[in-house]
Formats: sequence, structure tokens, C-alpha cells
Amino acid sequence: MESFVFRNPVKIIFGVGEVKKAGEEAAGIGKKALIVTGQSHVKKSGLFDRIAGYLTDAGVEFVHFEGIEPNPRAATIDRAGEIARQNDCDMVLGVGGGSTMDASKAIAVVTRSAHPIWDYVYNEDSEKKREVEEALPIMLIPTVAATASEGNRGGIITNWETNQKAGLFSDHMYPKVSIVDPELTATLPRQTTIDGAIDIISHVIESYFTGPDNTPLQDRFSEGIMRTVMENLEILLEEPGNLDARATMSWCSTMALLGPVNLGRPGPFPLHFIEHVISGHYDISHGRGLAIMLPPLMRYTFRDRPEKYAQLAKNIFFIDTDKMDLQKAAETFISRFEDWMKKVGMYARLSDEGIGDERLEKMVEDTIEVYGGGKDHIGSYRPLYRDDLAAIFRMGL
Repeated sequence: MESFVFRNPVKIIFGVGEVKKAGEEAAGIGKKALIVTGQSHVKKSGLFDRIAGYLTDAGVEFVHFEGIEPNPRAATIDRAGEIARQNDCDMVLGVGGGSTMDASKAIAVVTRSAHPIWDYVYNEDSEKKREVEEALPIMLIPTVAATASEGNRGGIITNWETNQKAGLFSDHMYPKVSIVDPELTATLPRQTTIDGAIDIISHVIESYFTGPDNTPLQDRFSEGIMRTVMENLEILLEEPGNLDARATMSWCSTMALLGPVNLGRPGPFPLHFIEHVISGHYDISHGRGLAIMLPPLMRYTFRDRPEKYAQLAKNIFFIDTDKMDLQKAAETFISRFEDWMKKVGMYARLSDEGIGDERLEKMVEDTIEVYGGGKDHIGSYRPLYRDDLAAIFRMGL
């Protein structure tokens, strides 16, 4: 286990119906909010009008910025920041899924800056990347159980001009308050629920595979969340309105990246690196990309650390591995997990999204360039070089 410092200042209000507290919580943060939403769902569902009413009742003025894309664009964030400045907004309230919440954090940064957001996200010369020095106060209301953005200090932004997608992290980006109301996820499309589930799972098992040895408590956290998500996803596919299952999924989502699960086991996160490059080029759902690339990555790398995969076979699927060859036990977990993915409609290939090998070499180069830290590989339990990445991409076709 590695050394760590744990700090998480986010006030989380959790529970069915708790969105009604949006006004009073916003009033404790600012006087005029930029309400940030996606492209249609929050408005069409009536949720925007409800939240607007809560803010009005609490004496909080607001300006609405609608139109955050999946894989939020740097240009859109810059435009929203300009609107916030022009209207003298003193807080940002993000309502939506992971893209909207990530964008809201970035908008809070760029509103207080004279520079475009991409200057803070990525620069080929890492020494020239700007550090976040301040941001507007942030409040978030998630409508999807997936990314855990409501409880952490990061956001993922896409530069559509360069097809690059990278992360922005700062203590200034912690939300002041997040209201996690599971009822807001009850009408999600089936595929969005599925995509969210694999996002949660990937958050807790990626560093399980790539992190340091001797992290038994973190491993148990990961296994518990993974098993719980699998069980409750199956319930939700049969009973989409089951609020107990929705609440459980929402809390699993928040906990996955709140801090404790990965403390002392910080990664790296090669699955996310690879997926970010794919969705940066092809604009597919983040969860869909994770679902596509997790099996190829596991099959390519499991021999580097078979004991971890064998441990999952035992603790997730309750397979008696004591008398099994370690490699066989590891492969058994992967096969069983792939079977489960197929059962719940999660398993897919890049070709299912219309993606071939025409940009494969460029995606390999982008993965190294953006996530290699100036080296000729990205991090994993062992380094993954260009040939490794090309092979993994091809396995996903």
C-alpha cells in the first residue's frame, strides 16, 4: 500500500426526494447560479422547472446554460464560462450525468480565468499546462449513477478539434454540495443504466489490477461494490423503477471514486486512458467504450497478475479456486464476467459502434501522447507500449 493523504470536503445529501433541498443549499453558496444541463433530458423531464422553482423560492437568481454534450467539449465550456461572466453568476449548479457534472466543474474554473479551459487540461509540454488557481463554488445534482463526479475533484474534457480527451483535477473543483437523489435516475433509458453500471465497476477494479500489492481492505471495498452493482443491475433490468436498487446503485457510484476505495492504491488507469482516446475520436458513450475494451484489456494483461483475477473468481463468482491452476482460475473469472456482461446486454465490440481499424495507429499514438507522461508507454501493472496498445485495440474490434 502506498502512502496517502485523504481529504474530501464535499457535503453529500443522499436520499429519495432530497432534490427538494436544492434551493436552500444553493442559497448557502451564492446569489446567482449558472444552471448547467445537457441537451434535453433535464428540461423535457420537468426536472429543470422543479429545480428552478426551488431556487426561486429560496431567493436565488439563475441563468440556464443548456447543451452540454456527451464527452463535453472544451469550446462549449469556454462559451458557458463567458455567459457566466457576462451575467455575474457567483456559483455553478450542474444537473445531469457525468458529462454535465464534469463540464460544470470546468465552467467554474474558466469563469474565473482569462484563459481557455484546454490550457488547464493538456499541453504537450506538461510544464506549460496551467494550474487551477480558483473556481466558482460548485453544486451538483446527478441524474445518472455512473461517474462519481459529484464526490470528487476531477472532470474529463474533450478537445474535438484535436480528438484529444483528458482530465482536469484540482481541489478547487470539489463541489460544495452534491444532492444525490436516486429517484432522479428511475426513468433512465435501459442502456444508460447499463453503461453506468460498467463505469462504476471499472472505477473499483481498474486499480485492483494495476495498483500495488498488499491492499486487502481496498480489495474488499472493490469486490463489495462490484458484486453489489452486478446484483442490483439485474434487478433494475427487470424493475426499472425499483427505488431501493436505484438508491444502492447511486451510492455505489458515489462511493467508487469518493476516496476510500482507492486510497493507497492509486492506479494507473489504462482502461480509462484507452476509452478516452476512443470516445475522443468517435464520440461514443463512455460506459459503452469501457464495456467494449475491458474484456480485451483483461485478456491481454491477466498473465501479469493472475492472482488478482483468481481472487475475483473466488470472491465475485464464489468459484472454488483452491485446487485450480492460477492461470486457469484467472481465465475462469474473465469468461464468467464476459458471460455476465452478455446476459445483461453490456458486452459489445468496437464494430458494433461502427468503428474499424482506420484510426487505430492514430489512437495508439494519442494514448501514448496524452497519457504517457512523456514516455513511450502508458502505465499498467507492467508498462503498455505501442505494440501492446495496438494489440488491445485490435482485440476490441
